[in-house]
Amino acid sequence: YSSAASDVYKRQELMPQLNTAQLKSWLFDVRLWILVLLLLRLENIDLAPFDEHNWRQTMTLGVARNYAEVDGNFFHPRTIICDSRGGIFAQEFPLFNYCVFLLWEVFGAHNWCFRLFNLVVATIGLWAFANIARRLANEKAALFATVMFGVSVAFVYARKGMPDVFAVSLALVGVYWGWRFLEEKKTQQLVLFGVFAALGMLCKMPAACIMALLTAAFWNESVDKTARAQLVKVGAVAVAAMAAWYFLWVPWTDRIHGFPLFFPTSLAEGWRQLVEMKADTIARFYPIALTSRIAFLFCLLGLGIAIWRKNKPILLTFAASSVLLFGLMLKAGGTFSGHVYYIIPFVPMMALLAGYGLSESVRNPWIQLVILLAITTEAVYKHKYDFFIPWEDQKFVKLEKMVDQYVPKDSRILVNNHEGSPVMMYAAHRRGWTVTDRMKDSAWVAGESTVGMNYLVIERSRWRDSLPFPKLYEDNEFQIYKTKKD
Repeated sequence: YSSAASDVYKRQELMPQLNTAQLKSWLFDVRLWILVLLLLRLENIDLAPFDEHNWRQTMTLGVARNYAEVDGNFFHPRTIICDSRGGIFAQEFPLFNYCVFLLWEVFGAHNWCFRLFNLVVATIGLWAFANIARRLANEKAALFATVMFGVSVAFVYARKGMPDVFAVSLALVGVYWGWRFLEEKKTQQLVLFGVFAALGMLCKMPAACIMALLTAAFWNESVDKTARAQLVKVGAVAVAAMAAWYFLWVPWTDRIHGFPLFFPTSLAEGWRQLVEMKADTIARFYPIALTSRIAFLFCLLGLGIAIWRKNKPILLTFAASSVLLFGLMLKAGGTFSGHVYYIIPFVPMMALLAGYGLSESVRNPWIQLVILLAITTEAVYKHKYDFFIPWEDQKFVKLEKMVDQYVPKDSRILVNNHEGSPVMMYAAHRRGWTVTDRMKDSAWVAGESTVGMNYLVIERSRWRDSLPFPKLYEDNEFQIYKTKKD
């Protein structure tokens, strides 16, 4: 009896230890955190694209819609801001747009299609990043870095109708397979590296910054030289594909059709714009990139520790990433400073430094988890507003239904949202002209009506006066005029 009682007592003592070890194993499993980040972003997943950066979203989704309704030719992406012309658009490689078009063909034109698609690809990208990070640091640093990247500026852009996180995620998958090839030397891994690296850089040229995450492998003497040479050759093909699209196809399309998307600057002009907008330029790195102030502090700490300990893999990766990013900044100029999402390709590097800083400066695992939870909570709270449409833009949700009552689907219209803005045109589900106030020029409107400008849809917050055309509809927010002669 004494022996049996002793065994029971030992088991009772051991059970809390086993439960604690199991709990720690779960909490330090990167897959759990990736799943949680996915689930958190499913809120309002069917939200119309009138949340933050609705300009870029509706431009992208307008191309997807035109694939469905105008021309399904992959190499003929068309903008909805096309006046009386065809609107073939000199844009980035339209893989994201085309995938959205295909999803809409299968499931119908629901907003959840593009949001969930982008989010799933971003989740795969997070998993790939975790596997890359553990090769550059350690398991815990990889976990922390993955979570910090997940809750960074990429948190909300991973569920928008934009290709930025999508492209970075494809590039991360490519880099992951590049590392696998260097370790295992299987041909299919080399092919996967080339395909995903090329697609990532084609979809957004700044995604080339992600290729820097392979840098450390080329200074590792244990890596086979032949494998490295093969990886470089395939990588060069991927870069050549990107260059062919952006430096041959895009200029040709712009010259022939006249609908540009990119406005690169000279290096000198780019530097001038970056300096002139220095407050916005600095803001891309802090507070925007990692979102959390705590995460940014660990990023600085991680860089300091890496320098102190002469951590070659991390320092070489950081140097290569910084050089590539600086080149992007010089070519983009003020566009980089004025757009939140241009920093996204550099965020994985910042997250890696932050994860390394946390793992090296704090040793107690429970304190590490508390800090990680604080970072996650802070960042998600700051992003929360973007899961909803601002009140001033909610009127666009009803616009299509209203316009359908007075304007035939195939009629081209003018809207007065902003010069070049596709937001109101996308909301109206039409194609045509967008202006600031040029509709007040009756002679110009009369001329354009001869080539297809059949109706005017006016947002009244931007234009309160009446126009000298037959009025079909008016409420507190919109007016509709007819310019087409019967």
